[in-house]
Amino acid sequence: MKSTFNKEDEGYGYNTSMLDNYDGFIIIKPGFLKYTDEIIRELHRNDFVIIEAEEKTLTREEAESIYSCHKGKPFFEELIEYMTSGPCIGMALLSPFSDRVSAIEALTHLKTKYRKRYGIDFTRNVIHSSDCYQSVLYEAAVFFDMPKFKLKQQEHDS
Repeated sequence: MKSTFNKEDEGYGYNTSMLDNYDGFIIIKPGFLKYTDEIIRELHRNDFVIIEAEEKTLTREEAESIYSCHKGKPFFEELIEYMTSGPCIGMALLSPFSDRVSAIEALTHLKTKYRKRYGIDFTRNVIHSSDCYQSVLYEAAVFFDMPKFKLKQQEHDS
């Protein structure tokens, strides 16, 4: 299901053709979509702009690609099963910061806040956020199935 967010109504005027300029990516995980409005309000309070959002259930291939950095770890299979168990929401974000490192740090702080508040365990923990800009590009490309960013995946995996 495509997002119901109308960015034009919010006065931002962004669209997916501008995704080269985004600097954050998060996923609200299965079972936690009831917190979506709260998380969006928090993003807006911190001056993040939602460039693209989509609700969908990840395929096994998508989940394995997004979490490829954890392949071989004891929790990998449990994480993949969980991430493919129901709908989640991915969001590409534009931050108010002049550098991408600050954007990543702010989203990590947000992720930690919500994991502490609502997380159930190591796997079922509300939000995923990318840990570096290269991961932002790669994970968003996988989530949104954006062919123009597929070459970035090779850089991410190396």
